[in-house]
Amino acid sequence: MEVTTMQSLISNNTNVTCPTPLLWTPDNIQSRKARLWICIVAVIIHGIFWLQLVFSASVRQKSMQWIYAYLIADALLLLRFFFTYIIHTISTDCQPNKAWFLFICYFEAIVDNYLNIVEVYALLALNVCRYVQIAYNRNVYKHHTILLTLAHISIYLMPSISLFIQFICGWTQVQVVIRGSCQVIYTNLYIQIFNIITAFALPIFLNILIIYASVRHIRLTSNLQRTQHHVSAREKYNRSLVIQFLIFYVIWAGLWSPNVIVFQVSIGGNATIISRTLNFIEIALDPIIIAALDVRFWQSWKKLWMHLRKIIRFEVSSRAQIHPITTKANAFSYKTPQLQTTKF
Repeated sequence: MEVTTMQSLISNNTNVTCPTPLLWTPDNIQSRKARLWICIVAVIIHGIFWLQLVFSASVRQKSMQWIYAYLIADALLLLRFFFTYIIHTISTDCQPNKAWFLFICYFEAIVDNYLNIVEVYALLALNVCRYVQIAYNRNVYKHHTILLTLAHISIYLMPSISLFIQFICGWTQVQVVIRGSCQVIYTNLYIQIFNIITAFALPIFLNILIIYASVRHIRLTSNLQRTQHHVSAREKYNRSLVIQFLIFYVIWAGLWSPNVIVFQVSIGGNATIISRTLNFIEIALDPIIIAALDVRFWQSWKKLWMHLRKIIRFEVSSRAQIHPITTKANAFSYKTPQLQTTKF
């Protein structure tokens, strides 16, 4: 496994007294300002979204495990950005520890790709589970827990094993840039094609195929029930599932795909900046899109709003009370002006 060492980095900068290899240049910091603000907004949105788990039991269901796995990957991508941003803006060591430098470099170059692969296959698993529910009316989360467990393990382990083998065999390397960002480069064209297929083309194709199969099944079922002059609630629910996932997937693929493509073909410059920015915009929008398309989240927000409204009304009524004889604690109390009597 060939890695650019600290000694070679320093030797290439003998004219620099203190190279500070981990510290970004002002241009690199400036190019990430937009992403920084997007990530701050994303943290707020994700934080509000996760509060629903505390206040509402209706969204703590096994059927939502893939959604939460996907959103956890989003949270880890945000954590990865803030971690690398802080390290690259405060590290002023002239010669940082070699192990620490290599850890930061590999972490920066690999984790983003790994988490994006996890996300795309988590969405594929969600789509497969919904297809089984639509086509076979079977609760996968209740009857196939072992398969689900194996799917989780495979999705989390296989990308890391693949990356490890590629680095060990020398097919993939990390390019170190002093006062810049480390990135993955491929020394084998076939491995690059393999990664493009497994990380992008294959899961996208399978998702499109499953969506088509779901739509086809619903259409055939709808035509059959239309001849019987009956449309079941199950058909309406299945149709809503497909529409929800299709809307989310179109938005997600449009914002997520450029970053994966740019990463796999090792494009730099403005293309990388734009694609990474789009990726973080997608991360910020994920909770909003999911909450908007799933009625369970709407119901959860409605209950939370009613609860907060009740508390606010109670506080307002308590402050507005003047006479202690008021009996209704949850009702508004108004101070009515005293009626003026006619003076003769």
